[in-house]
Amino acid sequence: MGYILGINELLHDTSAVLVKDGKILGAVEEERLSGEKHALGLCLMGKPPDYSINWCLDYFGIQEREIDAVAISFDVSPARMMKMLFDIFSEASQKMSVKSAFAQKSKNDPGMNIIPGATYGYFWKRRRYLANLAKRFGEVVFVKHHIAHAASAYYCSGFGRANVFVTDGVGDESPTSLFYGKDGELIPIKQWHPHQSLGTLYRTVSQICGFVYFDAGKTMGLSAYGTPREELGKYLKSYPYSYDVDFKELRKLWKFARDTQPIMDIHKDIAATLQERLESTALELTKFMHAKTGCPNLCLGGGVSLNCVMNSHLLNSEFVDDIFVQPAAMDMGAALGAALWVAHKRGQPPPGVMEDAFLGPEYSNGEIKMTLDDEPNIEFTFHDNIEKPTAELLAANKPVGWFQGRMEFGPRALGARSILASPINDDMKDIVNDIKARERWRPLAPVILEERMADWFVNPYPTPFMTLNLQFKDEMRNKVPSVVHADASARVQSVAPNSRAKRYRRLLLEFEKITGVPILMNTSFNERGVPIACAPKNALSTFRNTALKYLAIGNFMVVKKEV
Repeated sequence: MGYILGINELLHDTSAVLVKDGKILGAVEEERLSGEKHALGLCLMGKPPDYSINWCLDYFGIQEREIDAVAISFDVSPARMMKMLFDIFSEASQKMSVKSAFAQKSKNDPGMNIIPGATYGYFWKRRRYLANLAKRFGEVVFVKHHIAHAASAYYCSGFGRANVFVTDGVGDESPTSLFYGKDGELIPIKQWHPHQSLGTLYRTVSQICGFVYFDAGKTMGLSAYGTPREELGKYLKSYPYSYDVDFKELRKLWKFARDTQPIMDIHKDIAATLQERLESTALELTKFMHAKTGCPNLCLGGGVSLNCVMNSHLLNSEFVDDIFVQPAAMDMGAALGAALWVAHKRGQPPPGVMEDAFLGPEYSNGEIKMTLDDEPNIEFTFHDNIEKPTAELLAANKPVGWFQGRMEFGPRALGARSILASPINDDMKDIVNDIKARERWRPLAPVILEERMADWFVNPYPTPFMTLNLQFKDEMRNKVPSVVHADASARVQSVAPNSRAKRYRRLLLEFEKITGVPILMNTSFNERGVPIACAPKNALSTFRNTALKYLAIGNFMVVKKEV
């Protein structure tokens, strides 16, 4: 059997994935290589993921002729594209005024590229691109977008049977799809009309709260500061086994729209109401699947699945015993799902449990040193055990950039490209948020040794991909104040004893040895508006442009010179 190359090239977060015999060899997002955050695809007037494709080939030494098939994560005919465009305009006319729409365009909302993207981008740029793909690789297979998302979750879960819940902003057919995964097959249960998009709803309310297109995570964080109010949530109604989005009701909230002014209590309540409505709706759909199949396993895919508060609400319900959330739940992960779907159809086995997301580029100490040698105003030393000096710095309340091994696939920093700090210091949240030029109210995540979770959290559950929100035990939250959110919760990452992130785990053990605390603060290694650092040169750029003073990169500890 040969290789399957998965590609996401249509809308945003473009990416490429390489699969062989059902095994995931490599995966990378275009943004990490191009420097364009959330790299836009051909139908948003962006570019195809050429850097990602070339990396997949070059890193594994693969020739184009060795690719058996290319799997595309959308199946959009010309008629379907025109229908999508009509649905988007119809929905937009309901949810916002022309004035509000132009206000979003002034914020560089990539969704405003859809008119030229669905016409010139689709009919000219994309057609030429797909013809070139076929010429280079031979067979090109188009996979329905939500099948791709569902496959990325189900085939990576290790479950033989599972309910599969996919929800995002827009697909080629539906924004919300339910499947039953059984014996390797994905059996459709139900889909909803394009005007019933939970992803679009969440994004639009985020815009009302003053955030931009890809900032739904900020709204989730803000929700902890507010109180749900019935009159602010009439746009989303949950029914037994279903829901209804009323964008005309949503339009009434634009009178509260925030631009550059401070966040007010009304915005906190709007966010809290949205979060409560989403959780209630998701629970109804989970209950529906459980009633249909009797299965207590749940898989989640699609961008909305990054809402870790919702995910934990579902896990803690009576309808779910075990859960798997695809860590690359946004459209970058659809490339993975498309490849796995095509592999499945060709008789290849599923990859089994996806235990980590370290699927991207890696750099040797030699390559790192070449970059360090060319960097002015730094000093660096080599350490056989880089974890020890790093833990000592962290215990002394010194934040450290952490660049190790193969890069993560997906939006979360999971210990390969992170900024780490001590959670014990009450001021550390403000210090790290300032380093990254983030709003100070935004929470930062803890990473913990998996075997210590029961000591610290209520209802602990392994969460290696930072996709669940857990409550701290009352007696523990004061010990790590910088990673405890306003509602005493945290978006947690756990590191298992058998994790491939061995150096990351040893660092946690070293920090615990010094402080007695098996937890670190973990956030992505990037500056504002820039993708997570991929290569040593990106790490040095972020190091140079921020207030970070220490960087553990490979076996080197880098210190800024005082100038």
